[in-house]
Amino acid sequence: MSNNNDKKSVFSRILNSFGSMFKMLFSFGRNKEEIFDDSVILSPRKVAIKNFRRNRLAMGGLFLFILMTLVILVGSTVVPMSKYATEPVMRNLSPNRSYLKVPKKLQKTGIEEISSGISFAIGLDVEGDLYAWGSKANNIRKFPEEMKDLKVIDIATGDRHALALTDNGKVFAWGVNDFNQGEIPQQISSLFMLQKPVKVFAGDSYSAVLTDKNQLHAWGSTLSTGMDIIPLTAQGRIVDASATAFNMILLLEDGTVASIGQKGTQIADIPESLTDGTVNVVQVTAGQNNGLALDDQGKLHAWGDSDAIGLHLVPAELEGKTVTAISGGRYNFNAILDDGSVVSWGSDKYGQSSVPSSLDGKKVVEINSEFFQNFAVTEDGSVHTWGNKGFLLGSDDYGRDIGVRLLHGGRITMFVGAIAVLISTFIGVTVGLISGFYGGFIDNLLMRIAEIINSFPFLPLAITLTTIVGGVLNQSQKLAMIMVILGVLSWPGLARLVRGQILAEREKDFVLAARALGLPNKTIIMKHILPSVVNIIIVSMTLSYAGTLLTESGLSFL
Repeated sequence: MSNNNDKKSVFSRILNSFGSMFKMLFSFGRNKEEIFDDSVILSPRKVAIKNFRRNRLAMGGLFLFILMTLVILVGSTVVPMSKYATEPVMRNLSPNRSYLKVPKKLQKTGIEEISSGISFAIGLDVEGDLYAWGSKANNIRKFPEEMKDLKVIDIATGDRHALALTDNGKVFAWGVNDFNQGEIPQQISSLFMLQKPVKVFAGDSYSAVLTDKNQLHAWGSTLSTGMDIIPLTAQGRIVDASATAFNMILLLEDGTVASIGQKGTQIADIPESLTDGTVNVVQVTAGQNNGLALDDQGKLHAWGDSDAIGLHLVPAELEGKTVTAISGGRYNFNAILDDGSVVSWGSDKYGQSSVPSSLDGKKVVEINSEFFQNFAVTEDGSVHTWGNKGFLLGSDDYGRDIGVRLLHGGRITMFVGAIAVLISTFIGVTVGLISGFYGGFIDNLLMRIAEIINSFPFLPLAITLTTIVGGVLNQSQKLAMIMVILGVLSWPGLARLVRGQILAEREKDFVLAARALGLPNKTIIMKHILPSVVNIIIVSMTLSYAGTLLTESGLSFL
């Protein structure tokens, strides 16, 4: 019984085989892909491409690489970078992009005042409540507990600390306290028993309070700047002030202007017309090295450092126009005209001098500007911001944007790596194909050359060449030299891989068939053998590219 079943099974398999053969021979209406395997009807190149597309990991890696390349190339083109510009006050900031994100609740309640530091801002609403946004560093967004149930009437911020004045005359300070600027000294607290604070100020590393006796008292980093030495002719006559890093511009009750802090600086050299009573000043503001005064006729008076950003000059577009209010950031000034429009000038490194188009046609009633942020409040109570939003990846020890530097540095590194890999791949594939296909003397000669090239130590050679020609070549020529050296010295490994694959592929039936058909060797190599080893080439290029990036980075460091 068992023998009969085995015979039937063998017979049925034979019939199925014949049936399949007849279907293949006479099924004209069927799709070829349903009859033949893909590898039978597709060329080697198409098979390699199709296999690559089926590999999800490979496709994902390719997508990420293309995305990274586009981000770096497009980003470095769109986002400018100054190679030598530094801003020490912005050093070592944590990643953040919320410096200009004013809380909606503050806008809804009504903005009374906004004061900003280098990476944060504090807002005061019309009800006396405080809001904070931006960086959480130095606990700057954590208000003192003693201030919780008190109504705040004035605020001020330094680079990394803040002050608040409540309606009962108490002053609170918090944040960085390396020069005691983030606390109220005992002698200052004792003074408040005799004089009531009415306004607070803050510079980079110092704090100050103006009392109802028109006296200004400063503490913190004042020893080296002389900030606490206020002329007797000014003390008791001060009605307002504006703080910079090393100076304070004082507005006196008779409409004149004075300065305290570092002597001999350009900002301390106030024009005589502002100090002798010729001009009646109603408002003052100050940048890092420049001062700006507004008189009772709506005219501006500027002085200070005569650098390229032009803060020592009043813009020509303001000639003949009436200004109602002014404000100053670290390197820019803003002016509100009588029609409610805004004019901003100075440095635009962080966009702090680019007034947003959202203010077109709206009447601005107040602008709060400090450091690199600007907050404009319009007649309808909305707030419009411009300036530094923050750093996506933080800043370095010199205050430079790490993200922007990575974009521009990555462009150079990726470009050098790509060119070097293309050079090494071209040489390696060419040598490997010729060596593996022809063999014999050509194979021995090319492999010995590859061994000689492979014996050259790259780093010592590159450093030696850079030393020899370093004084002759410029930066671009040095990069070109590094690309060529990397490419010329890194091809032997790929050549050996390709040679080994070709030795196996050249003995296969499809190569013998191509030779029997009389195809030239060049056609056999490029159209039949090369697609079969393209996977090896792609893997080698990927690994070589990563290694080249590391090598180029190491050379840059050295």
